[in-house]
Amino acid sequence: MKIMVIDATTKRPLVNTKLQLQIRGKESGFVTVTTDQSGAVQLDDKYRGHQVCALFNGTQGAWVAANEGTTLSLTAKTTAQGSKEKNKEEKNKETWK
Repeated sequence: MKIMVIDATTKRPLVNTKLQLQIRGKESGFVTVTTDQSGAVQLDDKYRGHQVCALFNGTQGAWVAANEGTTLSLTAKTTAQGSKEKNKEEKNKETWK
């Protein structure tokens, strides 16, 4: 079955991205997948109807039922964005001498 993975903030598909899927149900566990050029992943039919969420760069997406055409959305925070936020926080800190 084919599942689409999109970025929740930009609503664009995550293309050629490696991520982990956490699966709840009879066949529980973790599966590492890579999205194709259209932002979709192929998942085995044995996971049909299970609960699935995407794990990417330390963020966890929402739990959704794994069916044909399901869309997983998650916030894709890149390392560049994370470092910018860290620098912004450091600038706002007061230094005591």
